Amino acid sequence: MMDRRTLLASFAATGTAGALAACSPSAPSRQGGGSGGDGDKSLTFRLWDEAAVPAYEASFAAFTEQSGWSVNIDLVPWADYWTKLPLDVASGDAADVYWMNSASFVQYADSGDLLAIDEVVTEGADQWEQSVVDLYTREGTLWGVPQLWDSIALFYNVGLVEAAGVDVSALSFDPAAASDPLREAARALTLDGEGRTPGTDGFDPDTRTQFGFNSQADRQAIIGPFLASNGAQWQVEDRYAFASPEGIAAFEYMAGLVNTEQVAPSAADTNENGDFTRDLFTQGKLALFQSGPYNLANIDSGVAGSFEWALAPMVAGPAGAKSLVHGVVAVGNAKADDSRQEGIAALLTWLGSAEGQMPLGEQGVAFPGNTQAQGAFIDHWSAKGVDVEIFVEAAKDPAPADTGTRANAGLTAVMPIFQEIFIGRLSAAEGVPQAQKEGNAAMA
Repeated sequence: MMDRRTLLASFAATGTAGALAACSPSAPSRQGGGSGGDGDKSLTFRLWDEAAVPAYEASFAAFTEQSGWSVNIDLVPWADYWTKLPLDVASGDAADVYWMNSASFVQYADSGDLLAIDEVVTEGADQWEQSVVDLYTREGTLWGVPQLWDSIALFYNVGLVEAAGVDVSALSFDPAAASDPLREAARALTLDGEGRTPGTDGFDPDTRTQFGFNSQADRQAIIGPFLASNGAQWQVEDRYAFASPEGIAAFEYMAGLVNTEQVAPSAADTNENGDFTRDLFTQGKLALFQSGPYNLANIDSGVAGSFEWALAPMVAGPAGAKSLVHGVVAVGNAKADDSRQEGIAALLTWLGSAEGQMPLGEQGVAFPGNTQAQGAFIDHWSAKGVDVEIFVEAAKDPAPADTGTRANAGLTAVMPIFQEIFIGRLSAAEGVPQAQKEGNAAMA
């Protein structure tokens, strides 16, 4: 599976342009855009995740047998996906059905490029993950068929946690308190070269061999959940609203874990590499890693049995535990030839069905968007000794994700400022309002 596979909105991993939580490794496109000529019962399906291709190949084989329509897979790497897509849409060479993320769909929907799903898929919608449906519904119209989704939980190193006497079942944070369970746990789990913890005499952060928690400028796993869990709003309609007292306090807290508490790695490392903390976790050097199911395969293969790890609920704040839930959908090309619209509708219907999505779960690619197929994904990981149902619980009360016609432009403006807060060159009191102002200007 890829480095930061799912998704899903934008800049979740590192905050830099093109670094979505769903980027996949570079790979050449398998097919070109577009379909065969008139009368050719063939369709194209575009996606950016190489790890999902075998699952879709299995799904499409069954679809072809049932419908008579063949499907060519067009694999475009994440690094090229959002550069190539607008060019292909403008030229009429876009795939018949293609993957879409929540930060980008509005601009294509508003431009008339997408089919309204409610008008072309007439069965099975009641089985779709509701949080993803909500994410892609604008002014009462749904614009994509849910394919994959993820939420946030806490990966933990069982041995390190037990050695420190930490209870991971109910970790919480409170910026208004002098201390809280997360800070206490992270201190106990952070060690310098001599085995000293932060706050003890002689503690040397430059020699840290073990870290407590992965506080970093990660929109999906850290920033979004901490803001919402502290009672801050991310957006009001299509404008940022995070520069509230609750939002500033949340950023002060997150950056404080790095620079004051010294229980998280330096932002000099995590700003440059969004997977730095994941790699520390697989090396046994990070005890608590808040992330999503998009890292399950990476952690499973990276740890490779060298230590025991498990999942716990994400860290809760004063407003509760608020996970971001992101989802990838399949959208229909409204401007494809009329001769293929029947096939596009059939493919979208198939992609929304439990049968059509079952390979995604059985192969452990991601949580399928059809709830009737999610058991296959749970069973895949249960066979490996990992209980992933905690992600299902986290998805029931989500924090808001990025929406709006120019959501990517807003994220491009705000994430570098957030990184400056995490590295300590900007205070939260100064940087958060600046980020909101510049982000809203970019989205205007």
